[in-house]
Amino acid sequence: EFDISFESRKALKAQVLADFVAEMTTSTTSEKNKWTIFVDGSSNSQGSGVGIILENEDGVLIEVSLGLSFPTTNNQAEYEAFLAGLRLAEDMGAEEIRIFTDSQLVASQVSGEYQTKEERLLEYLNLIRAKLAKFKGTEVKHVPREHNARADVLSKLASTRRKKAGNQSLIQETLTKPSIEKTAEVMHICAVDEQSWMSPVYNFLKSNTLPVDAKEAAKIRKRACSYVLLDDKLYRRGFSIPLLKCVEEARVEFILQEIHEGINGQHIGGRC
Repeated sequence: EFDISFESRKALKAQVLADFVAEMTTSTTSEKNKWTIFVDGSSNSQGSGVGIILENEDGVLIEVSLGLSFPTTNNQAEYEAFLAGLRLAEDMGAEEIRIFTDSQLVASQVSGEYQTKEERLLEYLNLIRAKLAKFKGTEVKHVPREHNARADVLSKLASTRRKKAGNQSLIQETLTKPSIEKTAEVMHICAVDEQSWMSPVYNFLKSNTLPVDAKEAAKIRKRACSYVLLDDKLYRRGFSIPLLKCVEEARVEFILQEIHEGINGQHIGGRC
């Protein structure tokens, strides 16, 4: 004979549900806007340049080779690279960033481990700290140069005066003034007007809205495959990289004028 009694597990369903929610709930919002950044600056007898690599959790990869058309020290070039990376991350709508640099000096000064006595570098540092404060989460890391090889190549590419190739797979621009002399401003020019050419594609990607006409709806579905929304801004996918920011027709003439006059030297992604 066995003395067996039954005791119900009253909290089982509640516990299973709690465990399931805890296990399956992901912080999709933060991951979607989390970017990893590698930066490097180079200054030599041929010129100066910076290299920047950004990648998010979805595998979107952006590479930038930015030439500096003004005299710089190597430390100044490293700071310009750091600032350019922050500006690009801000433009992409990043909320959390991890930024890697192979400059021990820059990493240590930004994190507060080293003091900054040189006045010019202190101006850079103040700009960087103001930019970092805009993000919800930041992490600054020093990495050995061999772990930052691609950004190093991009910085050296920017510092050499080469003819542009026919098919460019990365963003190449030139910065004409030091960032501490004129803080770069990012132009937010992707607000979609109701009459904009972007509206059908934007509305489909944003809310899955399509025209009633079946043929027109099919065209938009097909066309939308070449576009992506990032931080509520519309970008056209390139053959590989970079993503190409879309603008309204009303802004094209203004942007071209700004580019030709040299005012908007920091507006990377100027192709549309």
